[in-house]
Amino acid sequence: MSNPTVKEKIYHGIGASPGIAIGKVLLIKEHNTSYVKPLETTITAEQVDIEIKKFELALDKTREELEELQKRIQNKIQAHEASIFDAHLLIVDDQMLLHEVQDSIQNQLTTADCAFFKIMERYITAMSVMKDAYIKERVSDIKDVASRVLANLQETRRPVLDYLEDMRIIIAHDLTPSDTVLLDRKKVQAFAIESGSNTSHTAILARSMQIPSVVNIQGDIVSQIKNDEDIIVDGFIGTIIVNPTEKTRKAYQLKAKEEGRFYIDLIRESRLRPETLDGFTVQLASNIETIQDVQTAKKFGTSGVGLFRTEYMYMGNKALPSEESQVETFTSLIKEMNGEPVIVRTLDIGGDKYCESLSLRKEANPFLGLRAIRLCLHECQDVFRTQLRSLLRAGAAGDLKIMLPMISCVEEVIEVKKIIEDLKKELSNENLPFNPDIEVGIMIETPAAALMAEHFAKIVDFFSIGTNDLIQYTIAIDRDNERVSYLYEPTNPAILHLIKIVVDAAKKNRIWVSVCGQMAGSPQYIPLLLGLGVHELSMVPMSLGSVRRIIRKLKMHEAEVAAEKALQCANGKDALNISLELLKKIAPEITDLAFRGL
Repeated sequence: MSNPTVKEKIYHGIGASPGIAIGKVLLIKEHNTSYVKPLETTITAEQVDIEIKKFELALDKTREELEELQKRIQNKIQAHEASIFDAHLLIVDDQMLLHEVQDSIQNQLTTADCAFFKIMERYITAMSVMKDAYIKERVSDIKDVASRVLANLQETRRPVLDYLEDMRIIIAHDLTPSDTVLLDRKKVQAFAIESGSNTSHTAILARSMQIPSVVNIQGDIVSQIKNDEDIIVDGFIGTIIVNPTEKTRKAYQLKAKEEGRFYIDLIRESRLRPETLDGFTVQLASNIETIQDVQTAKKFGTSGVGLFRTEYMYMGNKALPSEESQVETFTSLIKEMNGEPVIVRTLDIGGDKYCESLSLRKEANPFLGLRAIRLCLHECQDVFRTQLRSLLRAGAAGDLKIMLPMISCVEEVIEVKKIIEDLKKELSNENLPFNPDIEVGIMIETPAAALMAEHFAKIVDFFSIGTNDLIQYTIAIDRDNERVSYLYEPTNPAILHLIKIVVDAAKKNRIWVSVCGQMAGSPQYIPLLLGLGVHELSMVPMSLGSVRRIIRKLKMHEAEVAAEKALQCANGKDALNISLELLKKIAPEITDLAFRGL
């Protein structure tokens, strides 16, 4: 029950993982973590070897903890998310760090924990001031590892969040990835933290584990909240309500019940055809990373795999996947989908995706550098050819299509198609079965590709619009940078016009076009996408139900009128309102649940 003598207080942040939780606070304060500055202590020359040995043993113990952590979570989350801890192990095994700490102990006659803390602080400070949002977000990973090492050096205990006595909502300044992945799912109802962004590893893990969460809370909540206070966390709109009134509590209890009933109803509708009221069928496919994701996609009624991200076969592994292992993976995926089409995106490494086994060079601006198809053609062509061979071979087992990411010019497609033809001759000479007529398409992720769609449509079999990058590159913003996030508008008329250009070019040249970016799974954009002529959408499996419901309540004519009006708008807000008005008219239950605050 709420305390009538204490005033209700509302905090706002970023909704990182959808859902609603109502419960009691478990406060995790900064001083409860192991990452605190140790007391300055000097040692004698005779103690140097002892301190160095102590540090080496602490690294060994930390390595054992991380390896044990991976084993414990391997069945709880997806493989690529568990690989986060491979990066943590790389820090522990960093020989430069080891030598720096050893030198500091020896030359400055300081204890191992002091030497280690000073060096880690130098790294953290340097990374914190960098403009690259992705690098800044990795600071929490470094602190996570550093706190483990310090705890082992000082023989202190880290906070344990995997076994709680009762149901709790965690409030903290930060939660590290290893803290997050071990949260007691039966007892942790939600969490909210002052740090982080929607793309931090902690946020990624929260979505994978389906824990409602809010990040980047404004208002210094940690210093103002107390253990056991009543609290509500709304992961849909990024709101935290401390000491809610009885009226607020009842409203959110009703919203939570509606959420539960809503998702049960959507699963029941998973076998229904995604067809508009006036008879247009829309293909709904899934974006997945592993074969294990297929069962979830089937549960929500997928009609194929619209995007299989192959980079997760490379990330987190010290060795490159062999041709045979890739053939096995792709063939298994085809069989799991029982004849439904499978679109495999070729290696998309670079930008915010690092692959240890490829030994990539650091770049000042990796999102505009040698990533995806550029990397495959210019520095990793052997790796690329092996992947293409495996896709051609697996294609003999069923409906598999090849999709090329980050295309910006026609020459790139021509070069890839020449490689594919050479590989077909190789496979034929080796008497290995393959699909000689495999379809090859491209992702439209750059303004250049969108504006040149007419030319691309003559040499490829399909388009897939990757709206996440298309928006970022068109508006010239880093979508992970909170300071310019207000500019990240999927309904910016410039984006809508580019999508229309791509759709028109595809229709004229009789090839099909889909959208596989975040827009495809976001209900508020579905009327506009359909109205612009997109009749295939690929999304995270859990979004399939909501999108299917909207399609079945929509008339294509209504969507086309809405899209035409949106194209005439001068700003993204007006265009979005046109879509939302139609959405509220046909599916008010969806807008009420996910997009309206209380």
